[in-house]
Amino acid sequence: MAGAGQTPRGQAKYHVGKSKIFSSQFGCQEHTLISPDEMRALHPLMNIQDDDIYGGIYTAGDGHIDPSSVTNAFANRAKDLGGIIEQQTEVVAMTLLPDKRWEVITRTSKGEEKRTVADFVVNAAGLWCDVVGRMAEVRVPSVVIQHQYCITDPIPAVKEYHDKHGHQLPVLRDLRGSFYIRDERDGILVGPYESAETMQLAPKEWRETGMPMDLGNFLFEGDVERLMPHLERAMEILPGLAEVGMKTVLCGPTMWPADGNHLVGPAPEWDVAPNYWLACAESYGIAHSVGLSSYLAEWITTGEPPYELKEADPARYGVWATKDWVSVKVREAYGLNNHPHFPNENLLAARPVLLETKPLNSGIYELLEAKGCQFGFHNGWESANYFDPSAGGKQNGNAYGSFQRPDYQKHVLEEVKGMASFGGICYWPFSKYHVSGPGAVAFMDRLVPNRLPKVGRCALSYFLTPQAKIGSEVMLARLSEDEFYVVSYPEQELFDWRWLQMQRDSFSSDPQTPLKDVDIKNVTGDFGTLMVSGPESRRILGQMAGDEAAWSNDSFKFYDYKEVTLAGIPCRALRVSFTGELGWELHPASGDLEPLYQALKAFEPRLNDWGGFAMGSFRLEKGFKAFGSDMTRDHHALEAGLSKKFLRMEKDFIGRDALLAGASVEPERRCVHLGVSTPDGLDCVGNEAIFNETTGEVVGFTTSGGFGYLAQRSIAFGYVKSSTLDSGDSLAIEVLGERYPAKVQEGPFKPVLPLASTEPVQSPSATPAVQRSPSAAPAAQSPSMSCSAGGVEGRK
Repeated sequence: MAGAGQTPRGQAKYHVGKSKIFSSQFGCQEHTLISPDEMRALHPLMNIQDDDIYGGIYTAGDGHIDPSSVTNAFANRAKDLGGIIEQQTEVVAMTLLPDKRWEVITRTSKGEEKRTVADFVVNAAGLWCDVVGRMAEVRVPSVVIQHQYCITDPIPAVKEYHDKHGHQLPVLRDLRGSFYIRDERDGILVGPYESAETMQLAPKEWRETGMPMDLGNFLFEGDVERLMPHLERAMEILPGLAEVGMKTVLCGPTMWPADGNHLVGPAPEWDVAPNYWLACAESYGIAHSVGLSSYLAEWITTGEPPYELKEADPARYGVWATKDWVSVKVREAYGLNNHPHFPNENLLAARPVLLETKPLNSGIYELLEAKGCQFGFHNGWESANYFDPSAGGKQNGNAYGSFQRPDYQKHVLEEVKGMASFGGICYWPFSKYHVSGPGAVAFMDRLVPNRLPKVGRCALSYFLTPQAKIGSEVMLARLSEDEFYVVSYPEQELFDWRWLQMQRDSFSSDPQTPLKDVDIKNVTGDFGTLMVSGPESRRILGQMAGDEAAWSNDSFKFYDYKEVTLAGIPCRALRVSFTGELGWELHPASGDLEPLYQALKAFEPRLNDWGGFAMGSFRLEKGFKAFGSDMTRDHHALEAGLSKKFLRMEKDFIGRDALLAGASVEPERRCVHLGVSTPDGLDCVGNEAIFNETTGEVVGFTTSGGFGYLAQRSIAFGYVKSSTLDSGDSLAIEVLGERYPAKVQEGPFKPVLPLASTEPVQSPSATPAVQRSPSAAPAAQSPSMSCSAGGVEGRK
């Protein structure tokens, strides 16, 4: 049971509660919003006032367990199934064998060594997971921190409750005080989460050497003074705590990653550590053990995870996530354990990531920062969310965190209008790879379900899982007959890198598909990207190149790829668009990003700056699905609406068998584009329940949403039962506890906002801009994740 107080932050927490109730509609543990009176009835020891608290969330089946007993139960069951558990045994060395199995050397407490050859290894080494990771050249970006809790002497009222009811009091979590409270025999256990300022890490030297192996039962010295703010609040809520003594203050080590979300999945370094899996940095330990172990076991045995859990995947951290970086970021995560996390969360600790003393994308970063760029974090890189000229070079961070449409909407509106009426520039740190060699064509042809592009052309493509779920969305540019330039989301860098390595291993070991001589290189840091978009983008780029005819629609067609030179700077130019506007991606060498940006601005000062939030508005209006929210490994290709253009069933590709098996069956649900009639200032963000207004039944859920600034309306994507869609029944979406009508949209939303008319400076041969086309093909762009995809342009 968790409570939210009557403060602005408390109201935010109450909004979190209202939105979280949605999950119980889909088979999760049932939980409900309850009033202060209901809270007092469930937990009669509580002392709360109606004017001090909005309400609480009650989970009827929640509770707590004894970790030791559960662990022994797991061990006994494993033995029953034939498993062998070797206690008091240390892993001392690991070696990858030529057949990609692992030789593991262990040593008992008596000094006896043993050699074991394993098909795969799971690193579940807890506090020593980083030590075991280094044996296989696998990074484990986590650090040991201190976690404290207190146990009181027996409290008579607690014993009376036990005697009367025959069970314990509900577990209580107070978000304002940042702690949980539960019974411990006839006393009370208080488990605080300290602030970022007061929480403590393990000794710094452990980051380099690991926690000493002889400290298996080690405890830090408790520090009750650090806990006093939490305990004082706890005594306000449960006055009985103040009437007894403190029996124990325990301070133990626990291993946390930077965001507190576990490290569970295949090692990102699959090229050097194949068949190596992580199940470590379990910040909440035994509570998640059943779910995470089942998740991992299914992935290992079937080749794909049972559901999307990227927030726990080790591939979310690159080499930039050093131990020192994690040590700074984990303070923020731990201190915000009971913070209301907003849909537009933007936390600033340990940012920007520094390479020596400069940001990873130094040059373009400082240039944009001076223009008021408000950065978002993307896999170690910083890129524009929006621009606030009044920020004075400072980052707003979470200052505008909200469940309503944020106050920076005025800046996003100006960016959208400026780009759509004339043109603008957006820097984006896409992930990039080169796939080349004699086997590259056969390899890529098996990897994607559509046709490969011809030399000098691009193709929007997908990596499907064996069960035909959507693993990634990429843009393929064919540089030569046997060389491909693969462009993907910033966040996908190590996910796609790992997938490419896994599939090369799989295909190379298959005698029916000998795909040797495939070279895969990660060139993410070698190239940067500037997107130049808007109705005047063709004229500007053509004049700047000194050859407008070469940039005409006939000469530079949609999905064309060319090597070009602008202001003396060579770059790769891809004519693709994920805003629906006329535009190009320019990919210069990373060191040329800043000079190219400055050259573009000098040539045409009217080019505006725009960021990811403006990009998200364009894609919502055009009806472009976003990979990472609308399309993930939770979604089958057919229910996501991938067309025959992307699914060429006459060829062999990963996921084809699953598609054939389901081709004759109507998907149970379908992804739809929705207009939502919410009040001004309130938008869907994803994970809201969709109702059939006729029956009152929950028939789906949203996957993303936001405001369309040109269409001037709230828009969402979501999955809805096919039977409901076919029935024609009206839909409604529940946003922060209230239901609002929603209607399926066919085609893009038309702009209603008048755009400024800017007279272009054209040469006689320049091609004028034309009206928007109402047609749009599925593509992707997310205001939070952002992607590399292509859509049908609105201006030719």
